[in-house]
Amino acid sequence: MNQEQINKQIFRRLEKLEKEVSIKISKSNPVKRNSRSGDKVGLPNLILKLRDSGFFRKPQCVADVHKKVSATYPCSIDRVDTALRRLKEKRKLRITDKTVKDKKVLAYVW
Repeated sequence: MNQEQINKQIFRRLEKLEKEVSIKISKSNPVKRNSRSGDKVGLPNLILKLRDSGFFRKPQCVADVHKKVSATYPCSIDRVDTALRRLKEKRKLRITDKTVKDKKVLAYVW
């Protein structure tokens, strides 16, 4: 074998390894990103987009937020509740009371 054939063989092996490594990295890191801006597409970010669009000007309970978010990001109501609580802890949302069917429930507002 001459040096040129050895180099070609090495480059083929490297290309194969790079493909394998990139596939494993993409499978192990399932964070979706918006192709235009590179922003993460996740539940907290969707809730923050709702906040920025004015959705939380009036108090919204967890069920209201779940109903709005589930149109674009299907998930359970528990995940929405957890995301809202964490955003409240990070001071990205505020908490208040709201009366629904003669019951006081927690509501989020901004």
